[in-house]
Amino acid sequence: MAGYVFAIGGDGDPISSIRACAEKGVYSTYLRGTAPVPFEGTLADYMTMQPGDNIYFFCKRRYYGIGELISVGPDCKYCNYPHSTARTITSYNSIASDLLVDFGPESPHYRWLCTFKGSPFFFEEGIDADEILTYKPNTFKMLRAFWKVSFIKLSDEENASLREIFLLRRQKEAETRTRIFPEHEDTHIAIASHTLGEYSITPYDMLRTCTVGTRVKHEMALEATVVYDLCNSRILELGKWDYVSHQVIASPFKPIDYMDKIDVLAMRYLPHTTIPCKYLVAELKKDMADGATIDQVLKYVDWVCSEYAYGDYEAIEACIIAAEYPENIGNYYRDVVQRYYTLGSHPVRNKQWGNLRLLRYSYKEGTMNYRDVTPPR
Repeated sequence: MAGYVFAIGGDGDPISSIRACAEKGVYSTYLRGTAPVPFEGTLADYMTMQPGDNIYFFCKRRYYGIGELISVGPDCKYCNYPHSTARTITSYNSIASDLLVDFGPESPHYRWLCTFKGSPFFFEEGIDADEILTYKPNTFKMLRAFWKVSFIKLSDEENASLREIFLLRRQKEAETRTRIFPEHEDTHIAIASHTLGEYSITPYDMLRTCTVGTRVKHEMALEATVVYDLCNSRILELGKWDYVSHQVIASPFKPIDYMDKIDVLAMRYLPHTTIPCKYLVAELKKDMADGATIDQVLKYVDWVCSEYAYGDYEAIEACIIAAEYPENIGNYYRDVVQRYYTLGSHPVRNKQWGNLRLLRYSYKEGTMNYRDVTPPR
């Protein structure tokens, strides 16, 4: 399964904060305001969460684990109060009676939450970042770029390595059930007592506060919506995907602020496994996408082919989702959207790839709609 790492900071004792989260089995991100990128990016991360995914905490160079997202009621993640996905400011008094978890006067800043348990336990002692990153180092991609964000999502492979080192280093604690954080079900029981259908996390309230006509005002809002729609198989042209993430590193390691990131990366698994058999690379533009956008997504396709698909372009699908395209985009598309490669040995199989779709989005009557406008070959 996938994994999530939550950064714990602040002026207080971070270990106490981790202990409190582990005891309650609840984590909620503190959002200072409604600035588009942190608001919509964090919302997108929550919408990708699934029961069974692992969670970890990070503070002062050390990682703490292991947790597992579990459903309390129908899901493992919720709005902490109704309509919390709208980019509007609210007061504590106006939501106090509707809160799933009351964080006091600061509750309006805790908009979304997820529920978890120890898996098998949340260990009191963390593991240093250097020790983790030198264990199966080739599997760690996102963890190396954990910087200036409240939390990140790890792929199945990366999560497996992180979970593995915890289980190896904490064998004695697991066997003796010592030096582990206690867990209580009171908060989960209190959450389950609500009518949880009113607390489902969707992008619809957000869209109503960040659209003009048929378009979104900023790309992160489009990104959050596409993430939700892929998780729920709402983009019929692209089908069903088992793993969905966004802002995924797509360049050799360098200063974090200069690293390229794929807007959306999704994976489809072989039936009844977590073995990826297809990858989706999506580049999003809130307004017009042109030839430069095609060049950009093709660069990401090459990266995913090298880093994830082991040279097999056939395993990759790509798409651009934008509000509009130039009238002559078809000519450039036919010129550059092609890759030639070989697979196998004795005999070698010569292959050609050109699986890039162009989709046009439009917002209407509360939902996002998509139309395939891929030029003919």
